[in-house]
Formats: sequence, structure tokens, C-alpha cells
Amino acid sequence: MHANGNGAEKGSELMDRMEAEFEVRQLHARYAHAIYGKDAETVGALFTEDGEWRVGGQLMKGREEIVSFLGGVFPQFSRILMIFSTPVVDVVGDEVTSRTFVTERSQFADGRPFSPIGIYFDRFAQVDGRLAFKWRLFQTQYSGLPDLASPFLEVPDYGPPPAMPPLDEVTLDRSGVGGKAKGG
Repeated sequence: MHANGNGAEKGSELMDRMEAEFEVRQLHARYAHAIYGKDAETVGALFTEDGEWRVGGQLMKGREEIVSFLGGVFPQFSRILMIFSTPVVDVVGDEVTSRTFVTERSQFADGRPFSPIGIYFDRFAQVDGRLAFKWRLFQTQYSGLPDLASPFLEVPDYGPPPAMPPLDEVTLDRSGVGGKAKGG
């Protein structure tokens, strides 16, 4: 493929990145389908057993907390359609990370529209031959109606990709939805 001695290594790195991007896109697609179907158990299964999710001012650790959190959020909505942009994927050794812009087209249970925009920062781990979410942070950049009439929100700048936020970064509840864990 390449004339120099590094060609096979460079080709292998490219294939690793391409495979990682494919896996990330498939995970995002499975996630979007499960969110649209309001299937908390399936969403939980997309995380590692000890996965961490930071979204809407909440911090969930482990599948059980994630499923419980969604049990409090899903009844507030008729539907939540999540649209993921092309992820920026980075592979360093066995670590895969990504950042992806996300737009939601949602409707509250009472019929009101809601269309947040933000960015997901993800860290992944292999589980049963597939990528799973190990750590997720959602930073809301817009929270309002689909007409984008509300102001966009300031979010921290972590630098250009592949820069990632620190593992202890906080997420703010800028939507007012802020689901509660079942029974919480």
C-alpha cells in the first residue's frame, strides 16, 4: 500500500480509526433508537456495568442508576428523537474517545416542543466484542424551542479534538427537565 517501511503500520492505524468510528456510530444509533422507544433497560445495557453518565445536572454511576434515572425522565416526554452528527473519534492504544454534536427533536407529554442542542463527550470500553459507553458527558449548548429563538449557552472549551474534559467535569441542568431517579 505504501512504499516506505511504515506503510503497513500507518494502514493499520487508519483501519483502527475507521473500525472505531464505525463502532461509535453503531453505538450512537442503538442509543438513539432505545431513547426514541423509551427503553431504559436497553439504554442501560449500552453502558459498561460501572459506566458513568453526566447529563442535565445529574451524575449516574452504573447501569442500575442509569435505568432508574431514565425511568423518571421518559414519562415526561411523548418522544425524544436524538440526531447525532458525525463523531470525531480518537484512538490511542486501546482507548477510544469521541465528541459528537447532538440535536434533539422532542415533545413533552403535554405536547410542548423541546429541542436542545449540545455535545456528547464519550469514552468507551470493549464489552462482549462491542464498544460500550464507559463515561459520557453532555454539555448543553441550546435549550429551547425548535425555532432557536432562545440564546445559546456558554460551555467550557476543552480545546480542539481530540481534547476531552476531565473525568470529574460537571454537567448543568439547563433544560429544567432534570429527571429524578425512580423512587428518588
